[in-house]
Amino acid sequence: MIPSHLDPTTGMSLGQAPRAVRWTSTALLAVVWVSIAAFGASILATYLHQGLTGQGQRWNDGVLPGLFDPDRLMATLGIGLHFATGGVLMLLIPLQLIGSLRRRYPAVHRWSGRVSVSAALLAGIGGLAFILVKGTIGGTPMDIGFALYGALIVLASINTFRHARARRWLQHRAWAIRLFALAIASWLYRVEYAGWSIATDGAGRTETFDGPFDVFMAFFFYTGALVVAEAYLRSRGGRPGTLAVVLSTATLVVSTLVLAVLNYFLVRYSWGPGIVALFG
Repeated sequence: MIPSHLDPTTGMSLGQAPRAVRWTSTALLAVVWVSIAAFGASILATYLHQGLTGQGQRWNDGVLPGLFDPDRLMATLGIGLHFATGGVLMLLIPLQLIGSLRRRYPAVHRWSGRVSVSAALLAGIGGLAFILVKGTIGGTPMDIGFALYGALIVLASINTFRHARARRWLQHRAWAIRLFALAIASWLYRVEYAGWSIATDGAGRTETFDGPFDVFMAFFFYTGALVVAEAYLRSRGGRPGTLAVVLSTATLVVSTLVLAVLNYFLVRYSWGPGIVALFG
């Protein structure tokens, strides 16, 4: 058992972690939380609300068309399960990374962790079921990219739970961070598409999601998040050198600034109006 004053990821004293990495990772997490809350509210105002009120056909008007198909019940149920459990996951999993919550309220951490891992597992299975039964709008490249994403979520969910059960806290914490990165990737997908559209006016995109940028995004939206997660883990492994700290800090700063700007535009012009239209 690692003492409570040590970081469960590395076994280091909490005060030994590079200060720049601590502050920048906290800033990134804060931006992510605010954006996830807005995105979650938007999901409630669109997909969940429409599904519960018998307007499932309107799912096809969203970012990814072709999600609702009354002739393929298993595919529709799979993507519905993905939406429902994915929403739960995005709201709960950030709480799992708060060290003070883990130390002061271990029971809350354990139970919310079980719900988060279960939600992630079901979200991954739901997405895989949709791909297996119907396939994605983007064809084979998108099928492969999204299926790999679902498989990684399932793998990370199992390993996060397995290492926790075995009390292997270092491995558990590392896999939990990877699961967090994968969990927010569907949100990042929207953010990254918005950023690309603003910067390039949608170059390389097609309505059928088979353009060069679409194919790239079918893999990058989650692999990019995993790269940031691995950079964070490496920065806290032992006593990192100056170059490792600088690179990790730079990665976190750039990620924070880019996300803050993109989410301002998303909330103002996309997610916000949908929420206001529902509750206004």
